[in-house]
Amino acid sequence: MPVTYPDVWEAIADAIPDAPAVIQGDRTLSWRVYDDRSARLAAAFQAAGLGHESKIGMFLYNSPEYLETQYAAFKIRATPINVNYRYLDDELWYLLDNSDCEAVVFHSSLGERIESVRGRLPDVRVWIQVDDDGSSHTEALAYEEVLAANEPAPRIDRTGDEIYMLYTGGTTGMPKGVMRAMGTFSQFFLDSVSQTA
Repeated sequence: MPVTYPDVWEAIADAIPDAPAVIQGDRTLSWRVYDDRSARLAAAFQAAGLGHESKIGMFLYNSPEYLETQYAAFKIRATPINVNYRYLDDELWYLLDNSDCEAVVFHSSLGERIESVRGRLPDVRVWIQVDDDGSSHTEALAYEEVLAANEPAPRIDRTGDEIYMLYTGGTTGMPKGVMRAMGTFSQFFLDSVSQTA
């Protein structure tokens, strides 16, 4: 049976729930908290109709919320899409459209760029903003309120055919995405570890 990243992370959360999972400056999330917050976000995505193979854009700076969004997507067999926070209007629109994003999580300080492309992305069902500058943007849900409003999504079985996708920076044109089945990617990683042990 293929082992996927969320399978591993959930097992770690069960085994060492109080150990640090994510540290950023003076913020530390234990594995219990990291798993719980990600599961609550996963439930919000499910409530919006997202699931297997849905694409979720992460227009975020490096932060715990970036990792939580990625984990939440993996939990429901969706595909997290990395979005370079340096992208301007055309690149940002192109990547979100090209990847078929149905949800976007973004830092509020990047909200003006989101507002500039929102009208050109009718397939995005839900916009969620992480407050990093005190601003607020229309039609975007507040990240912490979303977590508080949802119970953690139940854990599910995964088959390994879930997609891991990564977009390049687009230095030779518009951004380009590559993808691989997560089960084969995870197995390649596990095989590599076992060979070096």
